[in-house]
Amino acid sequence: MPPAVRDRLEVLTEGEVQRLLLAASERAPTGVRNRALVAFLYCSGVRLGEAVALRPDELDLAARRTNVRGRLARSAHVFPAALPYLETWLAVRAELAVPSAAPLFCTLAGEGLEPAYVRAMLARLARRAGLRRRVHAHLLRHSCAARLARSGLAIEALARQLGQGLRSARRALAPFGIAAAHGGVSRVEDCPWSLAPEPGQVRALCSIGPRSALPRARPPRGTIVVKLWRPPEL
Repeated sequence: MPPAVRDRLEVLTEGEVQRLLLAASERAPTGVRNRALVAFLYCSGVRLGEAVALRPDELDLAARRTNVRGRLARSAHVFPAALPYLETWLAVRAELAVPSAAPLFCTLAGEGLEPAYVRAMLARLARRAGLRRRVHAHLLRHSCAARLARSGLAIEALARQLGQGLRSARRALAPFGIAAAHGGVSRVEDCPWSLAPEPGQVRALCSIGPRSALPRARPPRGTIVVKLWRPPEL
């Protein structure tokens, strides 16, 4: 099969990722969390096992970085397109009073997510989004890598972002007919990236706990309000 055809069949486009995000519930806290996880995986290229092990203090939204622990420890860039989804989940997480020691992406009781759950969740979102292919966390990682390579990111920087050696990074791109070169863009944060949510789409309307009497200037307890977001280039 020609590389171009293979690429179209295997790598998720930005539009397809957006459809996945919109397929997740904005009313159920678990849907808000799942949407944040999908955005994070695509906008960082972090492995699923690394993502579900993250603690809240290892994600720096202001710096757009996450510290990945383990054998392939590193500081990975998180593209700002993921920030509104992550902000929304963090707001919901705070309202749920999840223990601070719980993983960043956790159950509503503060337990870690099982990879099997994430696999089933991604398959469910893909069906809702009308994507006629198998969608899994590693495909989000491959799609991130492919997009960075197409943007001209140097292979050395790509390997650092993904937590791979140079040979492994090249081998990951090869099935899609993509080759990252030496001497390209040296910093991952300098690569263009949009994945722009449509106005009004990044929000949560979750009912959490009993409502309490609060000043009218503040939303009632049980409602999570997150500002609408558009990337600066639009």
